[in-house]
Amino acid sequence: MEQFDLILKDYVNWKFDNIEVLERFKHHDSLIYDRLEPVYLVLDHIYELVVEEGDQREEFETIFQVGLNYLHSQFEIIRIYFEKLFDADCERFETYTPLVGYLLFINDIRADLESVDETVDFTDLNDVETLIENMIAEQGTEFDYAADRLNEATKQLVKNLDFQYVGIVDIFTEIADNLGIRMHPDKPFIIGKDV
Repeated sequence: MEQFDLILKDYVNWKFDNIEVLERFKHHDSLIYDRLEPVYLVLDHIYELVVEEGDQREEFETIFQVGLNYLHSQFEIIRIYFEKLFDADCERFETYTPLVGYLLFINDIRADLESVDETVDFTDLNDVETLIENMIAEQGTEFDYAADRLNEATKQLVKNLDFQYVGIVDIFTEIADNLGIRMHPDKPFIIGKDV
């Protein structure tokens, strides 16, 4: 449990450093916030269960460590673009969040595939990543072209590996559901309507 206490403290530090930016994304109804919300809400929920209610389930430490590592790596990428390229201007940044989201996805799939097979050829994915990075830097707007290139590179990569990809966001969405955490608690929930 001592290791878990350190992880919980690391989360408090991460939250202290990043909560203002995260809340700004939430306020602007950002795609970036939507992407991170399941992980963030699960960590917040587990933190409360452990610290305030003393719930010491073993699986919480693993979930917490994976989620916190994920938030750290995602925010590294996000802050580069948000603060350096867009001068922390949410409106300007929001225009390019689809492209930033693609870069976050590339980071996710690369990390997952490297853990499965170290000999994976990422050439096509690397080319798409460079294309997207350049598009953001030059403030290009060919989002559909970038999406098509990313989809094609991803399909080829997964097809060649005979690997079914399930992203960490999907996993944390399922964990949130199992813990009874409702996504988008500030949005109305209407029974009988697609959500």
